[in-house]
Amino acid sequence: MSDFLPAHAKGPKGQSRAFLFCDHATNALPEGYDALGLSDEQIRDHIAFDPGASALTEALGERLNARRIFCGFSRLLIDPNRGLDRDDLILAQSDGVTVPANQQLCWSEREKRISQYYRPYHEFLDKELDAHTAQVRDPVIISIHSFCRALRCRESHRPWQVGVLWKDDPQSARTVINALRGHDLGVGDNEPYSAKLYNYTVDRHVGARGLRHLTLEVRQDLIADENHVRQWADLLEAPLRGLIAQE
Repeated sequence: MSDFLPAHAKGPKGQSRAFLFCDHATNALPEGYDALGLSDEQIRDHIAFDPGASALTEALGERLNARRIFCGFSRLLIDPNRGLDRDDLILAQSDGVTVPANQQLCWSEREKRISQYYRPYHEFLDKELDAHTAQVRDPVIISIHSFCRALRCRESHRPWQVGVLWKDDPQSARTVINALRGHDLGVGDNEPYSAKLYNYTVDRHVGARGLRHLTLEVRQDLIADENHVRQWADLLEAPLRGLIAQE
């Protein structure tokens, strides 16, 4: 367990205004958690992480020569994009799937997950953002997620190919939304989730610093392999470069 990292960074420091991070990068779990009692298929499902999001973060980071931060643990262990006061911080059930190891979780186990994984991730992100903002003038912070085409608990399919989430920085969001719609894409403006309602990590670390930012969500079936990730990185690069270059 000592070798398990709650977060890690890649890419150069201070070479680009862009700074990327990925909250739900992995389905990895520390030693001893035994997939939280889930099957291999379930732990590879979207309930455990955002499939494709880590690969897209890496591909965009390389293109933008940007620093990128990756959370090192599954959202089912504890969700870094939730506040400590939230009932869904540690889910007993996700999209109709019961998580055996999260049933009737005792207080000491909850505190262990907070102290060993959740807090270190946020402290790492804080430290990296402090270093970035000290080195770079007018940085642009980009949070990367992915969303599934349809939830089990809903019958309808989500029509968007990509979503741009925002609350405190509508100008940055509008710049990227307009650029993507110019490619005849179905772009969700605060869809399929609204950052006006909740986007904890961005609100805590980025909005609080008053930095330019946005959250990108790409549909998971569209970034399911290396070739499709590359295509989406190619597509997103120009809009993001345009945003980064704005004064």
